[in-house]
Amino acid sequence: MTGEHDGMEQGDPLEDHREFRRMIDGIGQEGLRRIIEHFTDTLRAHPDDTEALGARALAYSELGDYRRAAEDSGRIIALEPGNADAYLSRASAYADLGEDRWAVEDYNAAIRLAPGNAAAHYSRGGCNAELGNLAEAVSDFDVAILLAPNDADAHYNRGLTYLAMGESLRAVEDLGRAIELDPHLAEAYYHRGDAHRDLGEMESALADFGAAIEIEANYGLAYYARGITNLNLIRYDDALRDFDAVLGLDPDSASALRGRGVALGGLGRNEEAVREFDRSLALDPGNGETLLARAVAHSALERHGLAVEDYTSVIEVYPGSAVALYNRGKALMRLDLYRGAIEDFSAVIDFDPENDEAYLARGFARTALGEHREAVEDYDRFVELTPDNPMGHYMRGCAHARLGEPLRAVEDFGRAIALDPDDIESLRNRAILYRETGEPEKAVRDYDEVLRLDPDDASARRERQEAVEEIADTEETQEGPHI
Repeated sequence: MTGEHDGMEQGDPLEDHREFRRMIDGIGQEGLRRIIEHFTDTLRAHPDDTEALGARALAYSELGDYRRAAEDSGRIIALEPGNADAYLSRASAYADLGEDRWAVEDYNAAIRLAPGNAAAHYSRGGCNAELGNLAEAVSDFDVAILLAPNDADAHYNRGLTYLAMGESLRAVEDLGRAIELDPHLAEAYYHRGDAHRDLGEMESALADFGAAIEIEANYGLAYYARGITNLNLIRYDDALRDFDAVLGLDPDSASALRGRGVALGGLGRNEEAVREFDRSLALDPGNGETLLARAVAHSALERHGLAVEDYTSVIEVYPGSAVALYNRGKALMRLDLYRGAIEDFSAVIDFDPENDEAYLARGFARTALGEHREAVEDYDRFVELTPDNPMGHYMRGCAHARLGEPLRAVEDFGRAIALDPDDIESLRNRAILYRETGEPEKAVRDYDEVLRLDPDDASARRERQEAVEEIADTEETQEGPHI
């Protein structure tokens, strides 16, 4: 750096810069303004004094005036194009301004001028992550860790980047290393909990969220994440406590109110759940997740009309919401509005041709309307997608029976029974068809199975006796009249 003034001795410029940074740490805003005034006076007399420009840039940055900090660093670069520190300073200011693309260009220049700077790679990695250049960010963090292997922040940020890339196992490893290096890094525990949850390791996730809360008692995000995890584990009482903790920190947390409503619904307290969803929607009107959750609670309370209204509101905002369409279809069926239900299930199938549940539900609706041939087509597709599910074979058997195709129906019921030998309804229906097709002996065997499963089934006992009488009548007819 050039110039010598105000009694400052000429020394190593980089060390002078670091000494100045140490000096201004902890200085209040008024002190920073006085420093800026001092170096502004200096620059009036010596406009090319890069030392004064660097010091003022640092003071501007500490004051939060990143634009002026970038301008001062830019003036240094114009005077000293090989000054790597000036590029680093301006890059930092650009990053603070959210101008990450410009920051990356300056970090590139600084790294070219002074290779091997761990902080430069680390900071460029952060900017690349903000820009969505995740692979480049990982590469930068790799270099930063190679140069400074005990830097907890580098491991932490690489872990976050892996988490954003969906590489949760690697995220767990990096965040774990960050925790080893800095055991009080609450955010590392929190994000590792997220990664564990993505991996389905719910107990490990709970432990990490709990550790984050132990370090930072008012960590609302950790309470919320633990609440969601408890919901996933069907621990509704624990979830309630976590969401209550969030609301204790932020009474207007719409997401915590929604979580509390879901927990109450899980406990069967659906009236209370609806009230929580109402409060959440008052704070965050039109939130699709909350509307979906309230619709589920309305359905549990047999308020299917209100459920349909909520699902419709979601669909208006998110026309492609397969969940809302499917659930609205189910609610419409409960209202005997089968044609509308078929339209919803068809829309789900248009979005997702492999959605087996939508084919089954549409088959139910078509069966209810007496459209048995169309229902068979839906059950065919359901069986194709889930061949080991007895429900598809059972429903297709019912449809074939109503179409007057008993042999096909018997075959379907047989497949359902093979998949689930305790399927009473398939056994009962096959027994009826055996009687209709003149095979009462087989009917008796099926009724015996029904009665083994349910000895108190009076209708099965009566129908079995009728089948036995049919066998006797058949034998007597075959023997002919006695002379």
